[in-house]
Amino acid sequence: MFKVRGHWGAIAKSNYAGLAWREPIHRTLRELVMSYFYAYFNLRRERTLRTFSRPVNLARFDDRAWMTTDKEVWFIPEYLITISHTPLLRPSMAKRLTRLDKRSFEAGLVGHRWK
Repeated sequence: MFKVRGHWGAIAKSNYAGLAWREPIHRTLRELVMSYFYAYFNLRRERTLRTFSRPVNLARFDDRAWMTTDKEVWFIPEYLITISHTPLLRPSMAKRLTRLDKRSFEAGLVGHRWK
């Protein structure tokens, strides 16, 4: 994530087509996160984005050479699950979410690399 003149944007890489770059046009972090909501789903076609955290400066992991190591970097997501997250939806809202239709699901997987 980054800020330009007070507005949030994001650099991203994903196997899912809709989870990519965001222009720095979002006034709040929540607004930026919600721009990913529709495209954030699992292979069961469920919309799964529920929370977000504050930005984390990855320089805190520089002593572990996370950018250049050939070793696994699980210490980063392990750290992320320990920090506070803000809910995006009330439980009643989450219960009413619909699954993605076939067309949206397939469009979101364009370019997906299956292992």
